Amino acid sequence: MHVLILGITQTGKTTLAFNLAHKYSEAGINVLVLDPDKRTGWGADYLTDDPEAYLEVVKVNQSCALFIDESGQMIGRYAREMAWLATNSRKWGHKAHFITQRATQLDTTVRNQCTTIFLFKQSLNDTKILANEFCSDYLEAAHTLNQGEYLCKIGVDGKVFKARAWPID
Repeated sequence: MHVLILGITQTGKTTLAFNLAHKYSEAGINVLVLDPDKRTGWGADYLTDDPEAYLEVVKVNQSCALFIDESGQMIGRYAREMAWLATNSRKWGHKAHFITQRATQLDTTVRNQCTTIFLFKQSLNDTKILANEFCSDYLEAAHTLNQGEYLCKIGVDGKVFKARAWPID
């Protein structure tokens, strides 16, 4: 039930993540965000740049939408403790969203706990890794995407579809 949002810089990851966070909030679901830049656009119930404080809050709440921006950086520094977000937080009813630039910035265990992917432009090598892990050759086309476009696969058996992170005039 966890989500990967991946793409190179300036492709639309943050825009999509902000939009998802707002949708959860509108649905009455608490949004807890770990963002090293503490950007205000999340509309979050809780926002921090402190991984230890974040884990404390996550572990005393249930059924929240969790967003971990710059996941490669945030989980990479605190791998053992932060991997809990991928491996165990769903037992608390949480849905974690891991946002990073490259698949290889996240441990394979974290990636393998995600059943949904929003894949913005990526290198061909990274798309091959993700196509293999998500059992979908269609994900290899992500290296051809334009800014704001992404491929999405929802669920283990879901089909891949193409969408945009924001409308283009």
